[in-house]
Formats: sequence, C-alpha cells, structure tokens
Amino acid sequence: MNEILEEIKALECSLHGARRADEKWLERVLHPDFREITRSGQRVDRQQTVAALTAETQASGLEAENFRLQTLNEGCVILTYKSFVSAGNEKRRCTLRSSCWMKVKGTGWQMIFHQGTPAAETLA
Repeated sequence: MNEILEEIKALECSLHGARRADEKWLERVLHPDFREITRSGQRVDRQQTVAALTAETQASGLEAENFRLQTLNEGCVILTYKSFVSAGNEKRRCTLRSSCWMKVKGTGWQMIFHQGTPAAETLA
C-alpha cells in the first residue's frame, strides 16, 4: 500500500507544480471521463480543467500534507489530503481535497474525480 500511496501522491502533487501547464501530461494523467467539483463549488470536466490549468500564468504555490489513501479495489483508490498556500507562518486557502484514481490498462493511474472543499485555516 505504501508504494501505491507514494505513486499516487507523486502524480497528485505533479498537478500542483509546473506540470499542470503541460497539456500532454494533463491528458495522460486525467481520465477522459474526469470530473471535478472545484473549491468554489463549480462542476467542470476534463476539457475545462485542461483549458484552465494551461491558461494559468503563474505557479499555484500549493503545498500539501496529511495524505491518506483508501483502496476501493485493486484498480481504484481515493487519496485525501489538505492543501494550502504558505504566507509566512500562516497557511492560507486551506482546502480539504479528495481524488479518485483508476488504474487503466496500458496507461497506468489516471484521476477520474477530484473535489476541493474550503477548510478552516487552523484545521489539522
């Protein structure tokens, strides 16, 4: 399970950094049926997500902690964690996140669903 956690965590965190602007990478890691409920409550699909991420002009600055993995079956897991943007000693824009990842034959792990929910700044 630790190997899968580390693999999924690395894929997830790749979407927080510079690779989020790489359209080919996004198309590889986001399942064709991908859906998201954004932090602001909007429902978006893969095409909308790829367009939004590739249009960003600066890095997200997201950091993440408290990763947990729940195995649903051999080819499907849910990753939960907390993300935030550091501002000095403070954590801002704290968000509880969950992502459902499916193992696709010939492709590997792909995210099929993601949701971000605003959280209290002091939430552990």
